Amino acid sequence: MASLNVLAQEPAWVRQHPVSEESYLGVGMASLSDGDYVRKATESALADLASQIALKVDNKSFLHTVDVDGHSRQLFEDKIQNSLTAWLQGQELKDSYRNERNYYVLYALSKKSYARNVEAKRSEVTKQGYHFLQQGQQAEANVDLAQAAQLYAKGLECVEPWLFLNLTQRVDGVEVNVPAELYTALSQVFSGMALTTNVAQVEGESFKAVSTPIAACLSRGGVVVPGVKLVASFVKGSGEVTPAIVTDYNGTSEFYITNITSKESVQELRIAIDDSFVPSLPKAYIHLLQRQSWPSAKVTVALKAAPVMLYLLLKDDMDLEGIEKPIRSLLVNNYFALTDDPDKAQCFVEMESKLALGTVVMGGLTDLNTCLCSLEMKFYNNQTEQLILDYNLSQVRVLVPVNKSAEQGMQMCVREVMKRVNRELPMKLKKLSF
Repeated sequence: MASLNVLAQEPAWVRQHPVSEESYLGVGMASLSDGDYVRKATESALADLASQIALKVDNKSFLHTVDVDGHSRQLFEDKIQNSLTAWLQGQELKDSYRNERNYYVLYALSKKSYARNVEAKRSEVTKQGYHFLQQGQQAEANVDLAQAAQLYAKGLECVEPWLFLNLTQRVDGVEVNVPAELYTALSQVFSGMALTTNVAQVEGESFKAVSTPIAACLSRGGVVVPGVKLVASFVKGSGEVTPAIVTDYNGTSEFYITNITSKESVQELRIAIDDSFVPSLPKAYIHLLQRQSWPSAKVTVALKAAPVMLYLLLKDDMDLEGIEKPIRSLLVNNYFALTDDPDKAQCFVEMESKLALGTVVMGGLTDLNTCLCSLEMKFYNNQTEQLILDYNLSQVRVLVPVNKSAEQGMQMCVREVMKRVNRELPMKLKKLSF
């Protein structure tokens, strides 16, 4: 048992750091004014002990065999040094001393004991890391890439304090560098993939769903990749899309836009690998996934111009019976959506028609009645009540055989008037703005 020198003669190891061929030695000190000075002195001694251990990097270690970028190498080296005291084993308290102000401790660790402990730990950690590697490879074979990434990252976390050692595992006569394989597998688990979509553009309307399905196909080297969750979201504009979904046996996920909540005329939907699992990985290894190289696809969402709502008011003087139907059809086909509620209309139209009989024209086979047809349509901006178009046909002359019935004669008049309307009115409607 170590002696406790209390206010006795100060030992030489307090004044000068001791050295030994058989052991690593560590000296620690803490002020007696500290509430937990024994623990603090012990921690100081173990840190000093760790600093006496020269970490010899094995030629077959991860740090020698993997061409890692500078950030990664610094990351691993820092973790090795910072965690060294956590896995020191077999050290013994050799002496302690206290004066009026400070408390001192001397710890020793047998170099042979340390070597045995390191070898035992090397074997244990190698097996654990290889187990994570196998599990990750199995998850990758099952195309559960998110799970594979998590297993590879956990494997790296397990072996990271020992990366200066040769952590190889012999499998079927072949040496497997476990941390190197874990590192490579994690960095490449989503590499070399491509995403394509069945459409480059869909058309929709604000505050409505889009009926066209958007199918995204994930592939690697020309072979479809099933079992990977994809997600779709608006990167320009805004809207609601069906949730993230796993690619099927054809490597395809199908999405629907359930609502467009922006009025931007051109919007954009982005489809990508769902990375919601990433925060569950050890933070130190997230950058190894190289998400900037993950595939994505974009689909343009073009908004249709919403039709102007129109209310059609028929005045009492509607002599041309039956002309309302073709007029309504023309308005809908060219510009408007008709409404029965004048309060909802952006455009208000008053329409009237007149029919007058003129002279009888004497013919060789039959006499002809002269019909004089007139049509007037006044278009108003329903918000400003401003007249924006006054379309008028005055006394269009239609010759109707006298032997025709009144109904047949009316049909001939409507037909002739609509010939003029169909030629003239659509061009005028296209110039209107609201």
